[in-house]
Amino acid sequence: MKNIILIILLATTVASCWGQALKLGRDQALKDLKIIRKSVEEIHPGLNRFGQQVAFNSRFDSIAGGIQRQDSVSRIDFFRLVNPLMVTIKCGHVKFLPPFKEFPFYFHADKVLPIIVRFDEDDNLLIVKAARENLRGKFIQEINGKSVSGIIETLRRNMFVDGKGKTSADAQIQQYFSAWYADFIQTLESSFRIKVTDQSGNTEMLDLPPISAAAWKELDKEVVVHGKKNELTFLNESTALLRVASFMPEHSNRDFSKFLKTSFNEFSSKQIKHLIIDVRGNEGGNDKLGKQLYSYIAVDKFRYYDRIELHVRKKKDVTYRQFAYFPKFSGIASILVRRRKDGGYLWTHHKNLGIQRPRKNAYKENVSFLVDGLSFSVTSEFLSVAKSENRGKFIGEESGGGYSGDNSGTFIILKLPASGYDIGIPVAAYYAAVKPSNEESRGVLPHVEIRQTAADLLENRDKVLEYALTNQTAER
Repeated sequence: MKNIILIILLATTVASCWGQALKLGRDQALKDLKIIRKSVEEIHPGLNRFGQQVAFNSRFDSIAGGIQRQDSVSRIDFFRLVNPLMVTIKCGHVKFLPPFKEFPFYFHADKVLPIIVRFDEDDNLLIVKAARENLRGKFIQEINGKSVSGIIETLRRNMFVDGKGKTSADAQIQQYFSAWYADFIQTLESSFRIKVTDQSGNTEMLDLPPISAAAWKELDKEVVVHGKKNELTFLNESTALLRVASFMPEHSNRDFSKFLKTSFNEFSSKQIKHLIIDVRGNEGGNDKLGKQLYSYIAVDKFRYYDRIELHVRKKKDVTYRQFAYFPKFSGIASILVRRRKDGGYLWTHHKNLGIQRPRKNAYKENVSFLVDGLSFSVTSEFLSVAKSENRGKFIGEESGGGYSGDNSGTFIILKLPASGYDIGIPVAAYYAAVKPSNEESRGVLPHVEIRQTAADLLENRDKVLEYALTNQTAER
């Protein structure tokens, strides 16, 4: 299980009554902070994977010192203080969440900014859809007196990213911009005064009435995105497009396996010479399915995971276990996990460990991979091995997940007693069996970086796919 599973688990812990306007007393807030720090140190298997623990400790001390000087702190301010602390762990699978019904609309869900945005190739924030159609194609300069550059920097500090990846934060920001603005910046304003410019540089100020989170989601559905279903398309006599939108099958893993088997049988019968695998927007799912997909394009034996490390094995290893939900894994860990000589534990029974073999009908021809900043978790694991094995050409943007692996698997979820917030901490550090890279802390980097221009975005032009079609010689 990976990131998407955690969201589902956390959604089941929603409190029936939770007031965002209520305050936490100083001692209550400090106790929640203490629980956070101790639990992260005990549970998280990669707290210093990129040398980030010093930053985590420094930020913690600063927050605790600030709260110590106050009598109380509001729940929303506590959220906005602590979330950047959790981000310093540099783990995209860590989550810090209020009780919620509509991820990620935690605050001001009835007063949402009525726009859908995308970054263009120059990092300008372009409106691609709005409640007012005449806003489409304009660039945002200010919102309620705050510069868009300052807003983006605030949001970047609040996006959970693996290591030092550079595209993941912006990919998340544009995906739910209005929700993140409400969660981390918005106050109690009843309307939004925005400054925009058009393609010619003309500027105007506009007042926009808010909409509900439900209305925003309906607006978002009208924006063209990558296909949301796993499907196979033959683009011409020699080229196939395999869209892998998720590694989390709608019904069962067997459905995904059947989809792959059927697809690759068709490649063989049609003598496809160029396969394009599109995993843009694929945020993950079942880790075994990532390895299964790679086995269908592997040209030789391969290793997928190098090792899987853990810090905790049993409930007694967690100090604040009375506030925690433990996965089923924790009950059988004593069988599946062995202790390392230098401390910590190794999970030794995962099927993605050890030597793996290609499928009998594995595809051996040219492959192109279409990647973006939302290609995360299981998807990045698949991409990492494919990149390390020089299996094809990578086109688009840096992946959202790390090249060297991630911290994920199953999760321990703690509900903080005073604030009611949930923290989700992954228990396993997955290390990919990949060749060393000069940028181990980054995502999977493309051979050809392509970013959409404003014109591409407004015309729904897929320049990444176009490049793959016109440049069909893979790098090997």
